[in-house]
Amino acid sequence: MARRPAERTRAAHSRPRPSQTRFRENRAVKRHLQTNTLAVATTLALIGFAASTASAAQRTDLNRADIAGIARENAAVAKAGLADTVHARHARSLGLDAESRLVLLARKESLGVRNHRYVQTFRGLPIFGEHVVVNEDASGNVRTLFGQKVAGLASEIPNRAVRLNQARALRIAKSAGLGTDVGFMRTSNEKANLMIYVGDDGRAHRAYVVSYFADTLAGGSPAMPTVVVDADSGAVLNQWDNLQHALIGTGPGGNAKTGQYEYGTNFGFMDVTQSGTTCTMNNANVKTVNLNGGTSGTTAFSYTCPRNTVKTINGAYSPLNDAHYFGSVIYNMYNAYIGKPPLTFQLTMRVHYSTNYENAFWDGSSMTFGDGATTFYPLVSLDVASHEVSHGFTSQNSNLTYSGQSGGINEAYSDIAGEAAEYYMRGTNDFLVGAQIFKAAGALRYMANPPQDGRSIGHTSNYTAGMDVHYSSGVYNKAFYLLATTAGWNTQKAFQVFARANDLYWTASTDFNQGVCGVQTAATDLGYTVANVTAAFTAVGATCGGGGGGTGTVVLNVNLPAASAGNVTSNYTVTIPAGTTKLVVATSGGTGDADLYVRLGAAPTTTLYTCRPYTGGNNETCTFNNPTAGSVYYINVRAYTAYSGVNLKATRTP
Repeated sequence: MARRPAERTRAAHSRPRPSQTRFRENRAVKRHLQTNTLAVATTLALIGFAASTASAAQRTDLNRADIAGIARENAAVAKAGLADTVHARHARSLGLDAESRLVLLARKESLGVRNHRYVQTFRGLPIFGEHVVVNEDASGNVRTLFGQKVAGLASEIPNRAVRLNQARALRIAKSAGLGTDVGFMRTSNEKANLMIYVGDDGRAHRAYVVSYFADTLAGGSPAMPTVVVDADSGAVLNQWDNLQHALIGTGPGGNAKTGQYEYGTNFGFMDVTQSGTTCTMNNANVKTVNLNGGTSGTTAFSYTCPRNTVKTINGAYSPLNDAHYFGSVIYNMYNAYIGKPPLTFQLTMRVHYSTNYENAFWDGSSMTFGDGATTFYPLVSLDVASHEVSHGFTSQNSNLTYSGQSGGINEAYSDIAGEAAEYYMRGTNDFLVGAQIFKAAGALRYMANPPQDGRSIGHTSNYTAGMDVHYSSGVYNKAFYLLATTAGWNTQKAFQVFARANDLYWTASTDFNQGVCGVQTAATDLGYTVANVTAAFTAVGATCGGGGGGTGTVVLNVNLPAASAGNVTSNYTVTIPAGTTKLVVATSGGTGDADLYVRLGAAPTTTLYTCRPYTGGNNETCTFNNPTAGSVYYINVRAYTAYSGVNLKATRTP
């Protein structure tokens, strides 16, 4: 997190660990669930064999739908002047049978993109576990579909009243879920919803999906069985324990700079595992380890429920509590903002590392935090914790090399993720790195003004080879700040485009300019305003298609590899920064005959292009006056005859 040349950021053949259970299951309940599920599975296997000649329900992956065909059908309906609604259009797109319907669950609009989430019903009953998502542009044209539709239900589902009522289904579900302990358990929050359930074997049933909370009379052994009961035969079709949280942990957090706060009062409860009177800092997503001054250890820390006060050190009230709570915040932030967890395995937060250790690090498998000394309080603030976790995200995705410009981007991304975690938890963030654990006034780094720390840079023109990555990170930190504070943007949206670029488009060797291309592409994917991204990076001297860094009017300058006749040697793009009045793309030098092709908005071909000089030799030029900010020009060079030694350059005029 701080400047640390020895920091390791890449996984060394790290092996994902299985997630740990988030609660102690009642052993009798667990044993009964396993035994009963095995018996049910065996029974269903026999039934499936005996009924193998019967037709089954069919699931269809909607992402493979013929979008062009849907558009033609909608156009035909409109041309005929027939009345049409959005709902009817979507149902028609799926080709539902006469007894099936779509029921809208949610409709969201974002920057011209509309998402409609439906549940499919059959004869008025919702189909369990299946949603349909229709994604449209602003004009109502279907862009893509997600989810699955279910067909063939008429031959599977009898058209008569079900034989079981809710009360009977609930009794069956309690017996199935609790077994012989049913008389010793108290239950609450009981639900029994009649639905269509399609098993993994494709057989469809009318079934009650029953759920309830259960615990012993004395408490301490919670469970939340979910049981699927056939509404005609009473057979148990499936069951599982759906208890996902045990949020009871309390205790102090913070340090002398932030002031003391309380988990369970000022903030939420800590997500811990409870076994009797023992609480353990371990759940499916986060495990927290007390190294207690050592340098190794993997055992989750335990204490007497519900309040942990271990331990006050170096001005902090309980670094263990902070690390564990913030770990869950970070995990949830990633899921909420980009739809995936930060790591492919459980987050391990190792606290109280060594003695007077003034740093924090990611070692390829876990996040480790020192207790600080004279410069820092224990390094477990939310932004620092998110910083270290996000080094793991980078290593598992783009794997940006931790040196040079890619190292600066690597370090900046972790700083950016720290701000995103603050924004997710508090609804605001300070654009300061490590301010809450930095003992002096101020912060470790300043995103709005990177040079304020006396060492970081805020523009590519100040970059020098060999610069420490913690200082070169200022370039992307400043771009992030500018983007997040642009009208129509916020910290969440800005983080989303950087995270998507890291996930999908950046590579190990990405430099300052190449990284811009990835962020622009991510913004396009998400429907965000690309011109704002371009402007933020232009302000720090980075442009998609530019050289290796720095500033100036030349935005692309490459010596093309030699090519034989008929070949396309290279493809390039130039994205227009705000304030550009002219773009000039030119080839020159060398021998042979190279032909320049440029097209606005898509890759050129021999028949589709915006500019093709088509002259003899290699000196060709395309000029574009007043190009639109954020627009993308695609460039390729074709060998009319073999050529070598040709230079390609693109220059913009402010």
